Amino acid sequence: MVKVAFAYCPDYDPAKVLNAVTRVIDLLGGMERFVKPGGKVVVKPNLLSLRAPEEGVNTHPAVIRAVARLAKDARGRVQIGDSPGGFADSDYIDRIYEISQVARVAREEGVELVKFLTSRSVRGYPVSLHVLEADCVISVPKFKTHDLTVLTAGVKNLFGVVTGASKTEYHLRYPAPDDFARVMADVYGVARPALTVLDCVVAMEGSGPATGELRKMNCIVASDDAVALDAVMATVIGLKPLDVETTKVAYQRGLGEADRKKIEIVGDDIGRFVAKDFKLPQTSFVKLLPKALARALTSLIRFIPRIDEKTCTRCRLCERTCPMRAIAIEDKRCVIDYAKCIRCFCCKEVCPAKAIALKKNIFTRVLWR
Repeated sequence: MVKVAFAYCPDYDPAKVLNAVTRVIDLLGGMERFVKPGGKVVVKPNLLSLRAPEEGVNTHPAVIRAVARLAKDARGRVQIGDSPGGFADSDYIDRIYEISQVARVAREEGVELVKFLTSRSVRGYPVSLHVLEADCVISVPKFKTHDLTVLTAGVKNLFGVVTGASKTEYHLRYPAPDDFARVMADVYGVARPALTVLDCVVAMEGSGPATGELRKMNCIVASDDAVALDAVMATVIGLKPLDVETTKVAYQRGLGEADRKKIEIVGDDIGRFVAKDFKLPQTSFVKLLPKALARALTSLIRFIPRIDEKTCTRCRLCERTCPMRAIAIEDKRCVIDYAKCIRCFCCKEVCPAKAIALKKNIFTRVLWR
């Protein structure tokens, strides 16, 4: 039976985080089960954009530090790396590593910090060579809502092994959420991690993964099956496991377990972490309607990104990230060409100033009420 382990963690105090991370991994058999002496270990956090730890967008450095330290103690050759969202050139990644404090963690723990810039095509996807050459990949996602996929956790975090601007191109080629979920499952199948350790001390609800509201959930969660972890976390916030399309597709492909009867919860009582009235992204309500009704309404319901020109800092990250080149950032105005926009919301994800929000069309506002 697949295990998903929970441990209480009230805040990001390094000692408390290390204790909680140690506990969940020990409940799964200990770090030595996953990391072999001399083996190359890649720790893959979720580093979405230029955000400080207290903003709750990226995996918290205390959690990354704990995982890296335990892997190092197991005598693994540890690397920390990611391919952040947006226009991810080398200098931009350096800035994210510094602002997220991941660079500091790597320096202080004496582990290597790498960038997922070089790749090899696997089943048509450009996957980081660091990941492909690793003996063990440990995924360390942040638990958040997501405007396109409802949730981002274990399965979605592996999309970050796809290098550079290729991630944006997949948004262009597969704009429909169901199609995009199949891409997520493809990539997860290629780079399935040995272990997933979820940062759920402070989660994000509402309009995630970058502009939602922070919510304390006070736990670290781990499993050797990220599909099972995602399935359990869906129930924690009041969803059914297969309400999340990435979980559903991965489960249907045999990439992990989503049947709660076949998943054993170990560690602290899951009941203490149940998040009542957890706010889902406003885009998710269509997915929770009966399928026939959802299909009938899909062509009428629209969420579109809008730029707050007063908040915008003119960094132009959204302009460079947009797969359709639908955004023009100028000194006096910011323009989105909605005839080109495919509603992938990449612009909203990468904006460090939270200057982009989703707006409903008239029909959607009426239905929402």
